Amino acid sequence: MKRLNWSAMLLLCGALGTAQATEVNGVTLPETLEVDNTNLTLNGAGVRNKYFMKVYVAGLYVPQQSADAATIMNADEVQAMRVEITSSMITRNRFQETVQDGLKQSAGDEYPKYEHMLDELWADKNLEVEKGDVFEYRYVPGEGTRFLRNGTSLKVVEGLDFKRVLFGIYLGENPVQDSLKAELLGRAQ
Repeated sequence: MKRLNWSAMLLLCGALGTAQATEVNGVTLPETLEVDNTNLTLNGAGVRNKYFMKVYVAGLYVPQQSADAATIMNADEVQAMRVEITSSMITRNRFQETVQDGLKQSAGDEYPKYEHMLDELWADKNLEVEKGDVFEYRYVPGEGTRFLRNGTSLKVVEGLDFKRVLFGIYLGENPVQDSLKAELLGRAQ
């Protein structure tokens, strides 16, 4: 029987226990996020490419890790998507366009039902988008999806159906980027 090297084992366990964040494209994402008194775990994270550049890093937070996109999208449980802008080329208008295009792609023929739901958010003339901004979409059952910018709440959109379409931007049958979907599901291509 081999002797266990206890000091090496303790060192390894200590190193594993201190892993507090994941770095993707220079962005540090916390391994956990607390939303509405629920501890969420980083399910996966990846880079969104558009306009021939890396525009943001996204992280998906769920109560229990899963590689099943449909299960995550349909779950009526606290979840969050964190998006950090990584390009100075992303303006308010480009970010708005990206979200609306993704929503249209996710909703398909049902898009007219959801199109107006973010109008109030985009109507806020003080809403700027700059490199380093962190946007979060936090879904809480019974409340809806709360939009935050750098920790400040901007708007709440009610309904599980809206959350499904919003998360469908990244996880749906026709996601905005296949590689990002795979990364968010913890199965990078």
